[in-house]
Amino acid sequence: MGIKKYDATYKFGNTTVHIIAPPLMTEEEKQKILREYEQVGWEIWQGIIRNEEKNDRINPNS
Repeated sequence: MGIKKYDATYKFGNTTVHIIAPPLMTEEEKQKILREYEQVGWEIWQGIIRNEEKNDRINPNS
């Protein structure tokens, strides 16, 4: 038995659409990934705030 390449394949006229689903994971794994996304988002947000504060110090009247 071979390894399944796609989870589903659809044909629409001359177009073929292959569906690849994410791997199965536990709820704990999902929560870990969500926490990592949240952490990265928070770090990006803090970087934006720091850049705005830095720009305000450099150009106080703009």
